Amino acid sequence: MASRLIALVLLALMALPVSAWIPGGEQDAEYLARLVDWGYGLALCGGLGGLAAYVARARRARRTGDGLTFETPPVPGRGEAGRGFTLLVSGIALVVYAIIARTVFSGRPLLIDEIVQVLQARWSAAGELSVPTPPLREFFSILHLVDLGDRTFSQFPAGGPAMLALGSLVGAEWLVGPVTGAVSVLLFSRLLAVMESEAPRGWHRGALLLFAAAPFGAFMFGSHMNHATALLWLLVAMVGLGLATAREDAAPTWGLVAGLGLGMAATIRPVDGAAFAVPAALWLLWRARRGGPAIATLLWSGIGVALPMAALLWVNAQTTGSPLLFGYDQLWGAGHGIGFHRSPWGPVHTPARGVELISLYVTRLGVYLFETPFPALLPAIAALWMRPRLRPLDRYLLVSAGLVLAGYWAYWHDGFYLGPRFMLPLLPVLVIWSARL
Repeated sequence: MASRLIALVLLALMALPVSAWIPGGEQDAEYLARLVDWGYGLALCGGLGGLAAYVARARRARRTGDGLTFETPPVPGRGEAGRGFTLLVSGIALVVYAIIARTVFSGRPLLIDEIVQVLQARWSAAGELSVPTPPLREFFSILHLVDLGDRTFSQFPAGGPAMLALGSLVGAEWLVGPVTGAVSVLLFSRLLAVMESEAPRGWHRGALLLFAAAPFGAFMFGSHMNHATALLWLLVAMVGLGLATAREDAAPTWGLVAGLGLGMAATIRPVDGAAFAVPAALWLLWRARRGGPAIATLLWSGIGVALPMAALLWVNAQTTGSPLLFGYDQLWGAGHGIGFHRSPWGPVHTPARGVELISLYVTRLGVYLFETPFPALLPAIAALWMRPRLRPLDRYLLVSAGLVLAGYWAYWHDGFYLGPRFMLPLLPVLVIWSARL
């Protein structure tokens, strides 16, 4: 029942002109043109798909002599894509993402967010959290830099620039995104093995290819945006949590892996980290009521979260002067944060405007997720509708995805760059459900 409700909500947000119905200020100017394109695309894909299904059934009937039923031969190697295949796909993904980074983006940061984080990454690689403000600051100051008079630093949480600093050490910040994407492919393969241990090998390979080739992820992995590195650590958390809860006798140290993933993601994008950390904490706490290894798993996860968060709070104290004060709050004031109020750039953010933004994000996912001629969310929506029961890890991921939507419903900025970038944490969930169809 819950999965069908989620499917209906996604379908409504994607297909209906919600932003035109609510007087909140946001408009979807391409709504009618997109509906026409999707109509043609659905007709074309439906016609070709129906023809292909008819031909395949007819050919199978001639081979078996029975046009109604046939047995599907068993598929060897169940439960995973195979180590060699996974490494091959990850290697090809690294090359493709690197080509995107060098040819599409010229290996350079383009959006102001990327530029400022690369600056901070270079300072961090040189061992500095901030730099002296030059005397002629009008020739130096740019948007998203916090200038305290004597010192200057980036507004962004420390984790994102710290990941880029690994590239700064070798003079290639552009390579961080592609490497992040390749490692994410490896982690996604492990997540599939945890979630669908009974699925045939062909399904695992198809789902892995779908994740690696999804244009939404591929272009983000080719950029300098911190959404990509945050997704990597969220995948670490998903795998760790899945292995920690798969069996009653699972090693408690998988809780440490999950906690580290959640903590690192929060140092890069706090909203994303919190959206996945809160349900994880409640789930592990619920399991710990039974005692035994579950208590140790909970404690290890807490340690894993605490370590990177302690580093983040220390960096905040060294830059803004307060562990709980982030650079963007110091630069823009309280209006920058989550909530319904006047934003730093003028518009008053209301719950109605938040619904408009979420509608736009989901609609854009229908375009940018797979770049299909039909709404790209339809396979995931159909699979959700047909799924009779949700497994615990499925429930966790769907609740976390819902919290991501809720978090950005309450955030005033329209995060559009290379697609609805705030929705990148949903990529693994949407790929899994699309593949299940």
